[in-house]
Amino acid sequence: MGSKMSYATDTAPDDGPAPRESGTQALDRALGVLLAFRGTDTERKVSDVSRELGLHKSTASRLFRALADAGFLQRNEENGNYRLGVAVFELGARYLAGLDLHTIARPLVHRLAEEEGESVNLSVLEGLDAISIHVVQGTRNLQLVSRLGRRIPLWCSAAGKALLIEQDDDALRATLATAPFTALTGHTITDLDTFVARMATVREQGWALNDQESEEGLRVVAAPVHDRHGRVAAAISVSGPIFRVDGDRVVELASAARRTADELSRQLGYGFGEVWGD
Repeated sequence: MGSKMSYATDTAPDDGPAPRESGTQALDRALGVLLAFRGTDTERKVSDVSRELGLHKSTASRLFRALADAGFLQRNEENGNYRLGVAVFELGARYLAGLDLHTIARPLVHRLAEEEGESVNLSVLEGLDAISIHVVQGTRNLQLVSRLGRRIPLWCSAAGKALLIEQDDDALRATLATAPFTALTGHTITDLDTFVARMATVREQGWALNDQESEEGLRVVAAPVHDRHGRVAAAISVSGPIFRVDGDRVVELASAARRTADELSRQLGYGFGEVWGD
């Protein structure tokens, strides 16, 4: 969750007066103290955190007291340890209230399209279709771009398969029980049994492929986006013509899509179920 911060260490962690520090250095150290509570321990000792961060003990004590005065930490009067304070919860609640898939995803999908040069879609599940809610055209020649709001059946789209990636065989059969499995091309999967069998590979590799199943000459890879509850909330797909998206390039684009989807998932709170209580 973010890069590891570095801190200027005090020369004498436990003995003598703490050296003076600049405002920026104090802020950096205070953030370091808060980030020290990211682990599983609900309470931390000042001495342990000061040692981890390489801080003078008196410096750490001063930071703990200041953060407690501001409501970011709370002191356990029985043992002198500290836990996170209500101000952290209030900020987290504000963050959750401001979560918006489209807004958070926008810079990520634009970056992916720029880096890979191919068209990128953000899609969500609606009925038996994957519907595009954000489309970014790639920078390379000959782009086969999906239009905003376009619906593609789940059984013949990479995004559709990614949106179904968490469903087991029984759930897939229930979800697609009424699907007509209409063929859009000669490559479209046209029966439920074949689709369910193919989805085993999708679940194993963590990404999905549409190999000309919805449109001749078009190859698409997609990865799932998870929300803070662990549910698949969306899919990020990258598409291009088959002459350019082939062999190793498919794997490269799939890896890039997964990295972007994972980053978006983290920003949506995925992986912090124990924090949210989910």
